[in-house]
Amino acid sequence: MRQKNGQNFLIDKNIANNIVKAANLKQQDLVLEVGPGRGILTKIIQSQVKYLIAVEIDEFLYKQLNYYFSLHDDIKNIKIINMDFLKFNLDGLQFSKTLRGKILQQNSFKIVSNLPYSVGTAIIQRILPLSFWGVAVFMLQKEVAQRLIAKTNSKNYGYISIFSSYYAECKVLFDVSANCFKPKPKVVSSVVKLMNKLPNSPELFFFDFVKHSFNMRRKTMLNCLSSFKNLGKRQATDILNSCKLDMSLRPDRFSTSDFLFLTNKIKHYIASTHVRIGFF
Repeated sequence: MRQKNGQNFLIDKNIANNIVKAANLKQQDLVLEVGPGRGILTKIIQSQVKYLIAVEIDEFLYKQLNYYFSLHDDIKNIKIINMDFLKFNLDGLQFSKTLRGKILQQNSFKIVSNLPYSVGTAIIQRILPLSFWGVAVFMLQKEVAQRLIAKTNSKNYGYISIFSSYYAECKVLFDVSANCFKPKPKVVSSVVKLMNKLPNSPELFFFDFVKHSFNMRRKTMLNCLSSFKNLGKRQATDILNSCKLDMSLRPDRFSTSDFLFLTNKIKHYIASTHVRIGFF
């Protein structure tokens, strides 16, 4: 069993069917699959949709999949790409405004993937900001799934929790035992479903500030804010007071909406006081 890129291949067909079923695929759907591996999901998805794009980093697995589908001359609705998805040029998926509107209206561009454990979070961060997907179903490490759905004042709550909640509604559907894979991973997996919120683009420094704050998660928000781009304690105090937010609380007590409100106040404070800060 090849494991060049650390793959753990799903071998349970019932689980595979349940993952695909969660995406509620329609005949008119376009689907992106990241890391198809040996194709247990790919073969199910291809038979149910209008078109499937599968991006596989492993050349051997890519050739195996291509060979399998080449044996079926009647299959014309799949394109397999041999590439690291994190380097994949997503411009090819940037549809025209008219087509994108139609896709979103029909909720017909979907993403279904068994994500590699090592890069699952990075792939999610690349996909969620895209505007043309409607539904995504991912299988990933349970620990990562719990971070995606974590709420304030919990140990799993952090940057990725806010990132995912900003872009999508996320829920865990079910767990998957290590026995469903070959080779068996040392962790439990979870299947999550995300629905695109189609939000407006956040302030340029919003996620920078969230990440900075959770890098200092044991500090108070006053300390986090005052050290962000050398803002300073006096300015940070003024901003927090104007927000009516408790400056003694730690970052994990602040919700996504709190961070959005706070960054908006930072922007207006800088504009009104003409303070020169690194991100302006």
